[in-house]
Amino acid sequence: LQEDRFARIQSLLSSLDRVRTEQLIQDLQVSRETIRLDLLALESLGLVRRVHGGVARVAQEEPPFVQRQTQRVSEKRAIAKAAVKRLQPGQLVFVDAGTTTAILAEEMCLMSHLTVVTNSITVALKLSSAQSGHAGKSGTNDLRVILLGGDINPEVPCTYGEVTLNEIRKYRADMALLSPVGISASDGVTFFNAHEASLATAMIEQSAALTVLADHSKIGAAGRYSVAAAAQTDAVLTNVHAGNVGALDALREVGVEVVAV
Repeated sequence: LQEDRFARIQSLLSSLDRVRTEQLIQDLQVSRETIRLDLLALESLGLVRRVHGGVARVAQEEPPFVQRQTQRVSEKRAIAKAAVKRLQPGQLVFVDAGTTTAILAEEMCLMSHLTVVTNSITVALKLSSAQSGHAGKSGTNDLRVILLGGDINPEVPCTYGEVTLNEIRKYRADMALLSPVGISASDGVTFFNAHEASLATAMIEQSAALTVLADHSKIGAAGRYSVAAAAQTDAVLTNVHAGNVGALDALREVGVEVVAV
């Protein structure tokens, strides 16, 4: 039955991110034309994305921020630790609002001589506590955090809007550290939310380098709004997962440095 085939295709994509047409033909024991029609139907429903030679998973709507805070925490922690190792004293960096960058802020607390510009209220609060700790020990604040002004997002603790965008354009950063909803060689760096995408685009434009922090669930996935081509990404920090091998190889082929933790 078609509904059974749909369920099987989506099940394969949930673990593999991308599946070749030949694999689907063999797995479902149906004709190429049947698979073609199935994929067209699934794509029209927004459940999959057809790519050359097969089909790719489409990232579903993100769960609420509070829920995401409890998901894949150990993976995000390992990614954050790897990101901190790439930072140098004296740098100015952009950090966007996400659960991975919130953990990144905890790992950045021990750094010194660093300026962090962020729209994340969570990141700013975590780093401000580090400022207090530094001041108490040395009498100086050598970790500086700048919270961008703007409208307050009621769903995610962050600022957004024209005021935020205008403030971003005042800075020239050494690096933008972003946590998008997805990254792939074909679709690049993507977000679900238009406000998040516009801020990410501005941060990228004002930065010398782009580093993407993405756990394995985001590799090969795609959101609604593209902010950068894969080739514009200097590095992707992610965790090792069997289903991501092909998508990560594709990123390497377009010149992205992939750091798997």
